[in-house]
Amino acid sequence: MEIRHVRYFVTVVQEGQITTAAQKLNMAQPPLSQQIRRLEKELGTQLLVRVGKKFLPTEAGELLYERGIELLKEFDDVVDIVKDTGEGLRGTLQIGCVKSCFIHLPATIRSFHEQWPNVHIQILSGDPFQLAASIHDREIDVALVRSPHPQDQLHFTSLDEEEPFYFITAKHQWIATNRQTVTMKEIAGLPLFALHRVKGIGIYELVHEAFKHHGLTPNYICESPDATTLLTLVESGLGGIMLPEAVLSTFSKENFSIYRITDCHVTTTTALITPKDRHISRAAQHFKDLLVQ
Repeated sequence: MEIRHVRYFVTVVQEGQITTAAQKLNMAQPPLSQQIRRLEKELGTQLLVRVGKKFLPTEAGELLYERGIELLKEFDDVVDIVKDTGEGLRGTLQIGCVKSCFIHLPATIRSFHEQWPNVHIQILSGDPFQLAASIHDREIDVALVRSPHPQDQLHFTSLDEEEPFYFITAKHQWIATNRQTVTMKEIAGLPLFALHRVKGIGIYELVHEAFKHHGLTPNYICESPDATTLLTLVESGLGGIMLPEAVLSTFSKENFSIYRITDCHVTTTTALITPKDRHISRAAQHFKDLLVQ
């Protein structure tokens, strides 16, 4: 017995006549009568009896009708859910994001939720190499990362380009508060925190090369792959850090003094990475479109 046979039978019971049921089902009367007879033969029992000009269900037919109504409703709900998921109207969207790119999420997620409220969003943090591996393993759909990026089997959509700034706590007196710029030589003489990825090349290596270019050795006192941890330490007054300004999105800028570095010719790019070898879900495409518009 197929779901279409149940639908045929339920429609005949509801209409009371084969002719009107066939019209409602957009089929001819003889094939519908044939399908009902096949259904009765398959189940080994009579399902309909003629009473005057109408067909009424037998006791077995009444049971099939009642359960059939429930079955068809559940089946139609499943079809709707699958279609909606395929169109990005519901389901789950899994987003990876390095902490230094969180600034891009709030407005995009707000707009996404307003348009597709039935899509559940999950966010996974990590460094670019961890997130690239998660995309490869289909654990997440898309990821926001900062360059340098892992390249294998990924498509990149660049969002913006930033240079690193030097941050220290606003309470510190290492550099005059009325200044807006600082040099690499001045930074090298002060305690410095470093954002250092667990794996691969990142801003740590780029900044280190910039110091090396000037013949300088930075005074690193602590390294971590977690920008939030490092900024908390900077905020406490233990040292400074060189990061893109967007990293401060989860902190109060009033707590920091921010300086442009005049002679650090380093830039990092924020990009959305997606798999290159397969299609992304419709929900992921919706998110991407909102992010880059």
